[in-house]
Amino acid sequence: MGVRIEPIPDSVRVRISGDVETTLSVPYEDDDRFLVALSDGTLLVGSYDEDLRCKFDIARDGAGIVRFESGAAFVDWRVEWATIGVYDANVVEPSQPKPMPLFPDLEDILH
Repeated sequence: MGVRIEPIPDSVRVRISGDVETTLSVPYEDDDRFLVALSDGTLLVGSYDEDLRCKFDIARDGAGIVRFESGAAFVDWRVEWATIGVYDANVVEPSQPKPMPLFPDLEDILH
């Protein structure tokens, strides 16, 4: 079935309906952005403007198909849980680990 994620007008809360039925309060820090994570692996970034209008973007694709319509996000996939959190760039854009040397013993010889 999937879920519909929509902002509740004139508030900083999000309503999730479908496979999961809940209302979540948007956590705030210094940023007007927040994250919505779903059990299918989808990660959405939500943001508010000065007039409390909310917009969603995809940070990471999950198993479901995400579409946007009239300020709401629809995820067409079986969703078992949803959570919301403050925006963290480390979650959205994880750093790349340093590559490991193929032959660590030869590194000392070559340098």
